Amino acid sequence: MFYVSKLLKKNKKYTFISILLILIIIFLSFIIKKSLIMFNTSSHPLIQHDICTHRGNDVTINVYSKTGQLKFKLTAHRIQHFSNQKITWFICPSITAFDNKNIPKWKIIANQAKLSCEKTLHLYGYVYINHLIHDGYFQSIITNQATINLITQDIISNEKVIIHGHYFYSVGMKMYANLHTQTAKLIDSTQTCYEIQHIQNNAYLH
Repeated sequence: MFYVSKLLKKNKKYTFISILLILIIIFLSFIIKKSLIMFNTSSHPLIQHDICTHRGNDVTINVYSKTGQLKFKLTAHRIQHFSNQKITWFICPSITAFDNKNIPKWKIIANQAKLSCEKTLHLYGYVYINHLIHDGYFQSIITNQATINLITQDIISNEKVIIHGHYFYSVGMKMYANLHTQTAKLIDSTQTCYEIQHIQNNAYLH
């Protein structure tokens, strides 16, 4: 009888531990699932709680100046417009910027973009800005987030930025640039690497 009583107590102990482990696993599963939902929502800025009023696939939008000159041409795989917020979302946007002679000068791509009523385009994800004419000081800009004023052509980024130019590249944490003047300024933690030509094995200055 003593052995049976001891065995029952031992089984009750294991049963309690098993139930406790099951409850812990259920609780952790709930926390992980909730965290994944919050992560997916925060990492995809396109998700909106408002109702989309207009949508389309493979769209093209032209932006003209007051004098009728073509300034930007925007194409995207998908577009969603929310009239109550006066914003438009683009999936895989590609933007071409033109000069005063309607010659394509810049090519801009990103994963997503948001166009606000202030004529400001917010770029998200992989943002790549390429200079189509090779006469400028810098040739390309790479970052994860940027804001473009479609009127002044100012570009601002508060993320890490890499600028490639003729025989150099610069890295900084913030940037101010202008497509019209072809100027770019890195603000914080800037490092520049220059390639010196006509020297064997290519020397680099930091």
